[in-house]
This record gives sequence, C-alpha cells and structure tokens, in this order.
Amino acid sequence: MILYELSNIIQRYHQKVVLDFKSLQIREGEIIGISGKNGSGKSTLLRLLAFLESPSEGEVLYRGQKIGGREEIAILLPEVYLLSRSVRANLEYMFKIRKKPISMSKIKEVMNLVGLESEKFLQREHYELSSGERQRVGLAQRLLLEPKVLLLDEPTNSLDSAGTRAFSNAIEWVHRHFNTCVITISHDKKWLDSNSNRRLKLHFGSLITQNDANLFSHNWSETHNGEKFYEFGNGEVLLLPNSRHLDRREGIVITQDHLLLEPKDTQSFEAQIIGIRLEPKEGKELMLEIKIGDEVLKKLVSLERANEYKIFQKIKIGFDVEGILGVN
Repeated sequence: MILYELSNIIQRYHQKVVLDFKSLQIREGEIIGISGKNGSGKSTLLRLLAFLESPSEGEVLYRGQKIGGREEIAILLPEVYLLSRSVRANLEYMFKIRKKPISMSKIKEVMNLVGLESEKFLQREHYELSSGERQRVGLAQRLLLEPKVLLLDEPTNSLDSAGTRAFSNAIEWVHRHFNTCVITISHDKKWLDSNSNRRLKLHFGSLITQNDANLFSHNWSETHNGEKFYEFGNGEVLLLPNSRHLDRREGIVITQDHLLLEPKDTQSFEAQIIGIRLEPKEGKELMLEIKIGDEVLKKLVSLERANEYKIFQKIKIGFDVEGILGVN
C-alpha cells in the first residue's frame, strides 16, 4: 500500500531552490535510507514528510490526503528536546499524548531496546543526560508512539558504537512489530546500507535512486572560460555550455531522463550495451548498462522494448544538456 505520494515538488527558501524533483512514492513498511551532502535538501525533505512545512510548489499526499496521518508520523531531529523532568516523566508523557494508560512494561522494553538500563536511567533528570543519551531517550519516546512512519534525521551523529547498534536494533523492532515505514537521512552511508532496503540520494535538491543514478564525479575539466566538459576516455567529450556556475568537485548528475537512446537534435556518442537485467522493484523495466569509453552508465527502459536491445550491441546515445544543467 502506498503511504506517500509526492509530485512536482519545489521548495524555496528566500528564492533559493533547495528541492526540485518530479515524483516520489513511499510504500507502507519500507525502510529507506537517504544520503547527500550538506545543503542537498535532506532535512527539508524529511520536514515535508512530517508535514512540518509545505512545499512552495507541488503536492505531498499521505494515504491520499493533503494533510492527514500526522498522528501516525513520528520524527526524531538531531537536537532532541525533552521536558524539564525525569526520563520516566518524559516517557510517560507519550502515553498521555495518545490518551492511553501508562505501561511500565512497555517503557522498560523500549529503554532496553535503545540500550539504556531502566533501573539506572528512569529516575535521571533531563539535564543529567549526555547528548547521546538524550538521543536514545528521544528514540524511546517515539517507539512508544507505535508510529506507522518513523523519520530519523542524522540519528547516529552523537552516538558511540553501542548506541549505533541499539538504533539498528530499534529500527528492526519497530518495523517488525508495527510494520513501520522508517526513513533515515544520514552521512553514514555504511550504516544506511545496513539499515535500509531502499536507498535514495539527494544531489543539489534533485532526488535520484542509488541503484540507477549516473553521478559523474571524475574526469571533469574546464575550458578557458569555465565551461565544464567530461572526457570519457575514448576521445569522446561531453561539453556543457553555459555551465560556469556548476561545481564539478561535487559531481554532476545525469538522470535517467537526460540519457537519450535515440539522439536526434543533439550530439551522439558511440556506446555499447554490456549488461541487461530486470529491475526487481516492479519487474516492468529493464536496466541497461551502457559503456562509453571508460564509463558505464545506467538507463531504464520499459519491458516492452526488451527485444530492441542485446548484450554487446553497439548503439548511439546522446545527452539532454539543458536538462542536465537544470538539475545541477
């Protein structure tokens, strides 16, 4: 079942565009990891999913509603704000929010899950906690809410190795018990890989899937006037006119839409198909691995076009230069 549908999303702060992507669907029970550099729009996306803010343009739907399901969504931000009370009082407050009777057995269960001994920590005051302990108490609070969606913003920043393992166990527990959809943003790519079954990446506000992204990080050079060009290693060169504003050090994304298999009004390049596989998500698309020089690019095509492509087939490809400049 689809939980979220995001379409034609643009988010601006003081005229600066921080998010700009066409669509995103998130299903019930998914565990999604989102990476990206500082300023790529990760926290902004999480705030949209939590309905803490609305997009400048576009639509965010939760179970088909524009504003709905807030009581099913829990978000844990890097700075955890606790009530000026004991740990026990902070946890008991979660039951009051839901208007449910307080259960000490559940409190002790989530405390153990996040790696805090209940006998030791329940009576501690909020000011007696380290930043890592505050983070764990914050997670315990959200587990008590039994959310259908758990949003985690850089959850491991202030944690040691034991705390990081505890967060991993807690994610697995809440997913198993409540089929919670967990969406985590983090710079820790290794931890994300271990705690996600779907990976996304934000690049200057553009949303790309980790498996089918074409992120060119090497071999960029500049002409005398600062325009960027990419050398594929076989004499083929992709020039990006009017690209002086791009920071090639961050890499440049070429999305699926910007890789053209039937170039007409653009420069064409000699390439070869070196891999074809069925995409496992829906089983309705093929992933082509296309070699041009020393670079291998990925391109999704519909299953209906399967007979058009063969391993080691020589093809011509092109690039939508205007589109590339638009997302970078």
